[in-house]
Amino acid sequence: MLKLKTKIFPVVLLAGFGMIFSQTIPSGTALSDNGLLIGATAEVGSSSKEGLFDWSSPEKVQTVMQREFGLVQTTAYPAWDTWGGSGMNDVTFDLTNPNRVINWAKAQGKKVAVHLLAGSGNYFPTWLQEGTGSWAEADLDTLLHHWIAAVMQSNNNATKVDYWNVVNEAFMWNGNYWANKTTDANPDKCPWQDMGWESDKSGLTGTAQVYTQHPKYIRRAFEIARQYTSAKLELRDYGIEFWDGSKKSRAFYQLVKHLLNSGVPLDAVGFQGHFRTDRTYNWDNLNLAIKQYKDLGLEVYITEIDYGDADPIAAATSAHRTAAYDSIQSKNLYEFAKAAASAGVNWLCMWGIADNSNQYWRMGQSALLFDEDYNAKDAYYQFRQGIVDGLGITALPRTTKNINNRESANIKDGIIYLTGKQDGTISLMDTFGAIRAEVPLTSGKGIVPKLPHGSYIWSLKGSRTAHGVLLLE
Repeated sequence: MLKLKTKIFPVVLLAGFGMIFSQTIPSGTALSDNGLLIGATAEVGSSSKEGLFDWSSPEKVQTVMQREFGLVQTTAYPAWDTWGGSGMNDVTFDLTNPNRVINWAKAQGKKVAVHLLAGSGNYFPTWLQEGTGSWAEADLDTLLHHWIAAVMQSNNNATKVDYWNVVNEAFMWNGNYWANKTTDANPDKCPWQDMGWESDKSGLTGTAQVYTQHPKYIRRAFEIARQYTSAKLELRDYGIEFWDGSKKSRAFYQLVKHLLNSGVPLDAVGFQGHFRTDRTYNWDNLNLAIKQYKDLGLEVYITEIDYGDADPIAAATSAHRTAAYDSIQSKNLYEFAKAAASAGVNWLCMWGIADNSNQYWRMGQSALLFDEDYNAKDAYYQFRQGIVDGLGITALPRTTKNINNRESANIKDGIIYLTGKQDGTISLMDTFGAIRAEVPLTSGKGIVPKLPHGSYIWSLKGSRTAHGVLLLE
């Protein structure tokens, strides 16, 4: 693993703010110059939240964004930023703040992503959530249409924005769809589900078919969005980053298959990527998850990357960085970036720029690539090197004689056979994502240790496409 040291260059910047500061400039190549689109989330800002304009150090935010990132992601949260009024009949939309960020980003030649248009009720005003269980389908459809049209027509955003997060967090943390007020006392509900449900068209069976029906609003949101823009349309969630057999990862995959088979204009999926110190991650499963969606012809984005304490939504606290914390953060962000890049991810986006600059999210957890003074941390260098090393893996020549350039594998009499007859190593994982065997190959053959009968996911190390499912009988 290559480690680069920081060089100190004093920089004097006015940036229209009349302020001067010194900053540690990372040595080597900027994040956006390594062959993969890298972004960061930015908003207008406030006294308690990092931003490009209205907060304590806007010139630092702008400088790092200009230097390091090729993508700017901004938010259009109805509950806090964009919706006014107190009910269905007097709702208004104010896009002033998102438009300000979008225009700045385009002026800098950056790609732009907007998060979010529909999804979990948590992001929408109280009056909409309180009506869950009583809204008419037609009224909700009209409201959803008016909202999406307003966002895209304002500021000519339909052509300025490159990526739209159309639906975010359609599922709860456990993989269930949000509760229905008429049948469940759970306070976490999604009002859009009052638009009704439609039969599953995923084509999946058995445990892969988690649900027999899906909320209509998801399909409608994508259909409405496509009426106004030709930009990329993305479905996003958290807890789906790993191909590990969990209920949520299976439910999300099923929803994607359902949408595609229903003719929905879905271009991409987004994994949020909020990682935690209390968990040990199998980054091969991240690599495999990305490949599953790439195999469906979709782009894959990892959209909200940070790495902090066990509870991302814990109350703000004072910073508590240690050398040990920096080491584990750097190691994990290296392995993450390498796995994502080698799998063919289309872009990665950090959830902010500087540590501890948002009172409402991971305050004190030092979860990002730059410290509070916008100096690059070791995590910055390891993340960057992970991208370089991961892209290097994707560039390795593949030897295969398959006419369609796709390998397949089978097991017979304790021997695994891989088409193409190449040397390498195959990983065999159970449906929970645990690696059960690592099988060295010689000329495409290897001896499989004794394993319980059942289904196994196989993956050839160093290959973007060689993976699949085997049944061991």
